[in-house]
Amino acid sequence: MKFFDNIKKYFKESRFQIRDNSLENIIWLVNLVPSKAGFSILKDRISAPFWILHLSLLFYVYGVGSVVYQMKFAQGASDFIKSYVNISILILTANNSYWFLMKRPLLKVVIEQVSKNDFLSKETVFLRHKHGKLLSVIKKILFVFYGFNVLDALLIYIPHRVDVSNDYYSMTPCVGLEPLTVSPNREICHVILFLQEISIMTVVLNYQALLLFLIAHTAAMYQMLSAEMLAFNDYENCDINTAVTEHLPSLIERHALTLSIIDNLKALYSMPIGVNFGSNAVCICLFFYLSLQEWITFAPVLIYCFLVFFLYCFLCQRLINASEVFENAVYSCGWEKFDLKEKKTIYVMLLQAQKPITLLAADIIPVNICTFASTLRAMYQFITVVKL
Repeated sequence: MKFFDNIKKYFKESRFQIRDNSLENIIWLVNLVPSKAGFSILKDRISAPFWILHLSLLFYVYGVGSVVYQMKFAQGASDFIKSYVNISILILTANNSYWFLMKRPLLKVVIEQVSKNDFLSKETVFLRHKHGKLLSVIKKILFVFYGFNVLDALLIYIPHRVDVSNDYYSMTPCVGLEPLTVSPNREICHVILFLQEISIMTVVLNYQALLLFLIAHTAAMYQMLSAEMLAFNDYENCDINTAVTEHLPSLIERHALTLSIIDNLKALYSMPIGVNFGSNAVCICLFFYLSLQEWITFAPVLIYCFLVFFLYCFLCQRLINASEVFENAVYSCGWEKFDLKEKKTIYVMLLQAQKPITLLAADIIPVNICTFASTLRAMYQFITVVKL
């Protein structure tokens, strides 16, 4: 009975954490699978068995399998294109795995900063409802991201991937276990391929979800700052200087903390985003050279590439827009009614707010909705010209 009581309690707590719109529960959501796999984003130590298994299978299945296929079996352009998709998945997964292993100290600092920023923003009582709504939007974005990719993988991608009787993916599965038409070779290969795909999903989806969460939350904190700055206009002239003296230091601290978070996000994600952008863009272009039947089998990869590319650009654009709204809020906060000391403080704050906020992929390409549109246009032009 105690076992069933514990299960019931676990599901009850999980249900509450899924429904509750708080930062702690959003962090629980993006850390749920990593913590079970042994590389929790909140801990210093990681589980070596998971990473040994994951990296060994990754280079065996995708690395060795792709090389052997291209050397022995690849014939037409379609085979080489599909084989490149496998190499792209290898690069993408290795990139994200390296990030999880090597960027943990800075990631922990960022999460601590985000938690502190969120805690300070909740001290403003009249904006707690707005705070909850903003976090609710972030949680919905994460659910959409997880839902689309998990359903696609479980219903389409993994069943085709572990089927060793087809050649949909132009890769030699389980090199050295031939022939795969007899037992137990076939069953062993199914297990290897299944474990590999699950480990890839564990690393890649949670890496992307964590990035989306951090960008979206930083944009939400800018929106909270903007609302609080504009709230100074609601005070009477006799009360405004008292309110400014009381609340302005906290706003300055939170603005400085938000800028520090953005700088750390640039250090955390600049090169990984650049690698992901390049890999996703090339994959999307190459998909247009495949037949309709091959599109269906590769649909989860295409959906993942497009969805991640769009969400990167969309959320970074929201961050840019939120910073610009905050800049306008600082200028429109009624500073002309402040005392001289507070006027000087607002001036310095405005100078900081006017500095453009942009995340760069590989320290070169700005990540925003204009980049998304221009990249899609360039893809269309390239495909049209080459196909003609």
